[in-house]
Amino acid sequence: MRRIFAGSITSYSQFGHLKVPKGIRNICPVCKEKVEFVLKSTYQSSKHGLMTESVCPSCKKSVPFVIITRENETQPDVYIYDPQSSTDPTNQIQHIPKIPEELVRAYKSAVSVYLSKENTATAVLAKRVLENVLKNFLGDKAKGMTLDQQFEVLPDHIHLDKAVTSLSPLMKPEGALHKMLELESEMDDEMTELIMDLLEDLIQYLFVLPGKIEMTREQIEKKLN
Repeated sequence: MRRIFAGSITSYSQFGHLKVPKGIRNICPVCKEKVEFVLKSTYQSSKHGLMTESVCPSCKKSVPFVIITRENETQPDVYIYDPQSSTDPTNQIQHIPKIPEELVRAYKSAVSVYLSKENTATAVLAKRVLENVLKNFLGDKAKGMTLDQQFEVLPDHIHLDKAVTSLSPLMKPEGALHKMLELESEMDDEMTELIMDLLEDLIQYLFVLPGKIEMTREQIEKKLN
């Protein structure tokens, strides 16, 4: 599911006491074209929200939309069904540029055997994934080194801060983005979505992922002890 921000909603209609989207300009999850969706007014209603659909005017495929409602709020949250935006790494990993195909295959195999409850095979493939991750950054330097040694020297071979520092040129006072953030110029719908994506990515990168790794490490240590 991918959230639709208010800047992408072009028109509204009324459904009971709720103000719900009628027109949405967004990227079609099927053909990847930016189109104007017109949502059907025939909603499937449940306790926590509404579900409807719209036909993409470009590829003619039907796309589901979910509208989450909350008590005492008239402005619901809106989502478009986009399988490729799932937080499932097996979906995300395929769309990251320059990721080694061998690593993608190894990870998919590990997920497959894990879901099949084959613990021994999962252990074997998990090790292969770790080796592929480390090999991608260490190259030939990984030869003859144990996994713990490779993890120890990994920070010397990877610039973990590059993704963040690369944002610096975008934020220069004379730049167009800085002027948009200072309300000196307007952001269009597409730029608004990109900014929201950036905020989500930064929070994931700086807070969520490090926190999850730390919690998982602690749980593994607790289990081993």
